[in-house]
Amino acid sequence: MTVEVSMLIAIAGCFIGLAGWLSGRDKKIAGDAEWRGEINGKLNMILGMSGDIKSLGDEQRKHGERLTAVEESAKQAHKRLDRLHKAEEYKIT
Repeated sequence: MTVEVSMLIAIAGCFIGLAGWLSGRDKKIAGDAEWRGEINGKLNMILGMSGDIKSLGDEQRKHGERLTAVEESAKQAHKRLDRLHKAEEYKIT
């Protein structure tokens, strides 16, 4: 009779241990899935930002080209103003 009770306690302990292991495993799998979801979301956000950065670079290049054109135009305007100023000096004197 003692052997049967001991055997039942041992079998019950095995089942309890197995149930605990399965529960822990399920919690770990759920935690890993949540972690992967967060990581995937962050990676998607980073990939979206890289497209924005590329478009900002293109926009900066266009602004640089426009700035160069404005500087050239200002340079030509200053040359014309200098010529007008010299012509005005010759007329006065």
